[in-house]
Amino acid sequence: MLEPQRMDRVLIVGTKDVMESTINTLHDLDVFHVEDYTAEGEYFKIGKPLKAATSLSEKLLKLRSISSYLGTKSNIQFKEKREKVASDIEKDLGPLEASLTSKMNEKSALETGIKDIAHKEDILKPYEALGLPLELLYGYENVAAYVGTVPKDIEPVVKAVTGDYELFSAPYEKGYTIALFVPRDAAPKVSESLFKNDFIEIEPLHEKGQPLEIKKALEIRKAELKSKLEAVNKDIEEMNKQYSKFILASEELLAIDTQKAEAPLKFATSDNAFIVDGWVPVNEFESFKQKMLKATGDRVHVTRVEPEPEAYPRETEAHAVHHEVDAPVKYANPKFMYSLQAFIDLYARPRYDEIDPTLIFFIMFPLFYGFILGDIGYGLILLIGGFAVKRMLKYSPGFQILTTALIICSVSSIVFGFIFGEFMGFNMAKEGILGFTLPYPHTINIGPIGPFSLPLERLFPGGFEHGSYVFGIKDLLVFTCLVGVAQILLGYIFGFRNEYVQHGLKTAILHKGSWMLILLGGVSAVWYVFPLMITQSLPTFNVMDPLFLAGAAMFIGGFVLLIMGEGATGILEVPGLMTNILSYTRLLAVGMSSVGIAFAVNTMTAMLAASGIIGLIVAVIVFVIGHTVNLVLGIIAPGLHALRLHYVEFFMKFYKGGGKIYDPFGYMRKYTED
Repeated sequence: MLEPQRMDRVLIVGTKDVMESTINTLHDLDVFHVEDYTAEGEYFKIGKPLKAATSLSEKLLKLRSISSYLGTKSNIQFKEKREKVASDIEKDLGPLEASLTSKMNEKSALETGIKDIAHKEDILKPYEALGLPLELLYGYENVAAYVGTVPKDIEPVVKAVTGDYELFSAPYEKGYTIALFVPRDAAPKVSESLFKNDFIEIEPLHEKGQPLEIKKALEIRKAELKSKLEAVNKDIEEMNKQYSKFILASEELLAIDTQKAEAPLKFATSDNAFIVDGWVPVNEFESFKQKMLKATGDRVHVTRVEPEPEAYPRETEAHAVHHEVDAPVKYANPKFMYSLQAFIDLYARPRYDEIDPTLIFFIMFPLFYGFILGDIGYGLILLIGGFAVKRMLKYSPGFQILTTALIICSVSSIVFGFIFGEFMGFNMAKEGILGFTLPYPHTINIGPIGPFSLPLERLFPGGFEHGSYVFGIKDLLVFTCLVGVAQILLGYIFGFRNEYVQHGLKTAILHKGSWMLILLGGVSAVWYVFPLMITQSLPTFNVMDPLFLAGAAMFIGGFVLLIMGEGATGILEVPGLMTNILSYTRLLAVGMSSVGIAFAVNTMTAMLAASGIIGLIVAVIVFVIGHTVNLVLGIIAPGLHALRLHYVEFFMKFYKGGGKIYDPFGYMRKYTED
């Protein structure tokens, strides 16, 4: 599970008379990842699609266009036989396209008509304010008419130009709407004066009658068009219901047949033969080979492609996969990990020659989430909500992944809620934050060595009382740092393995081993010094203490290796290691903020409830809204911070990603079957 599935590079060679049967078999087996052939030479060219490709592509394009217009959704389950679907395509696709085209044209015309009426209604508004019949405003030979809006009274301006005029004015919005009539010979000067005073001409509305009467007629006409549009939309909706199964099944079948017909575009072909280059999982090669030979009557040759020995002289197990770095990556994880595996793809698919972190992510992400949102009540709400959403959106693969991840994380939240003794802000623990005490001294018998006492006072100084230990906030803060150290160390171990596989042992030691020594050395030294910084009850600092000396030696050795491997610039990254470790304290900080909000909501609720009936009603509202907001934050924040700790602090130590996704030639059928 810590590595992608191993892949065999496979060549399939055959004569062209079996190419179509080979394509069909490859498609049915759905395990062969085809590599595109691009390097055309003297003998081999890129293949040409099968004869049916053009017709199939056109039908598929039509069907997808129909599906888009109808808004067909894949929220139903059914199976149709291939023969029936193929027959229905020939019989129903043409009439369906014609009928839908007619309805869409009618719909478009109605929508255009409604938009035109809405535009006329907007133009009509200033005419309504003016209240004059529209046929009186235009069409004069010797009189110039100006109909528009102005920000202020325009009559003094007109008088200054000509005394021969007729002006009608009415308030409109922040100014006035006007109808001004002047002789044609005065028009140039009047026009100049009007536009200097921010006159805006209204678009002419070629209608007759009073504006209010025209408005009523437009409203009646718009209502008629909307009624017709509603009827057309219902017809389209009924068409979608009637043909939804046909569309889904036909689209799937045409997609499959088009995929097959266009497959030769990835092949190398000559006049009489073809070659297919690709990848098959190692554990499926023999079965794949036998099925291919059986389906084609032993008329194709299926063989593994072995690496050239001289190109990869180091025959070590670590470098056995190096020649396959171009192989597509298929996860080797069990199905129950698929929901959280999607978060790895969200970051990047692992490369073929590096560690797959899905297993660690599957374990640690829910633990981080639960540690932050450690509350029984919130966890139960998320658990119930997750199952409800999963049931309601069972046809949405994306939501299925998210809800499954939420369910796993909610269980973790409930478990940590019991550990912390938290239920929606109410502390159910009797002692300490964890609600239990740890017997001390804690001893372990190790065979002939005898009892061995765990030095817990170095990790959690000052917390031992009366032979037992009560965990508190300070101890959890130390604990989160230790979690950070452990995960970052694991990241360097994975990084050491990746560097060894990709570049050899020396590079692995210099680039990852150095950081491991710096981390372990620094932690050892801090482990010794830390209690002295917290309490004065322990012995004074002793530079010859074995723990301190071992830590210092590892740190210095790692520092030297780092300079040898990364140069002086590597020194600048050392302080970042401490930052990475301290970043894990967000596990406690974010969790405590959620507890603080819940406690504040409960406190306000209690205060309001004690002030009478009205206060009790308000208390219920405050309680519901407060905890709802806190729960929403509790869903988002733990996920984001847990992701950040993995993506930044953990993955950056070993994970490059960028692997090629394994995409076998085939199709996941939902609606059709042979």
